[in-house]
Amino acid sequence: MLRRLLLAVGLVLAALGFAVAAQPSLASVVRFPPLPTFVVAALAGAFALAAALARRHTDFRDETDDEDRNDALESRFEPPRPGEDVDARLREGAGTFRGRADDAQFSDRLRAVTVQALVDARGLAPEEAERRLDEGTWTDDRAAAAFFADDVDSPATDVVVAIVSADPVYERQAQHVVHELQHIAGVQGGEH
Repeated sequence: MLRRLLLAVGLVLAALGFAVAAQPSLASVVRFPPLPTFVVAALAGAFALAAALARRHTDFRDETDDEDRNDALESRFEPPRPGEDVDARLREGAGTFRGRADDAQFSDRLRAVTVQALVDARGLAPEEAERRLDEGTWTDDRAAAAFFADDVDSPATDVVVAIVSADPVYERQAQHVVHELQHIAGVQGGEH
């Protein structure tokens, strides 16, 4: 009730104000009594009272509603990281990795991931990234470069470590490639 009354008074006063602003001569026809300060204060108090009453009847959410709503939401989708399948194959260990590492599909997949990482991180064209892989100029790590380039030899220390640890050179090179991919993509990874 109070809301409707205040709304009606506000609309009438606003219409009157617009009419006087548009045609100032209307002010002399419609004689406004001088409003004392206490009338303006009373109107302000009435508006404040109306706002307080409206606020008092506002229903707030229950904290348990949030928990129920969160249970109904879908879980967050985490997109796969480029090269995640390569990391998984490397983590499987030397016994199972050795049988699959010589497989051309693994090399092709690692090459595709490396090309995509170079394209995304360094802004190269795919053809340029392929050329750099073939020439071994895509990285300063000679072991990683030797994985893709036939003209680049793996460092002697890497070959010695591979012999002493019984890990094949191919596997060590693949680990170096994955480490370089982590470096290019800015992902924290273990030491090689």
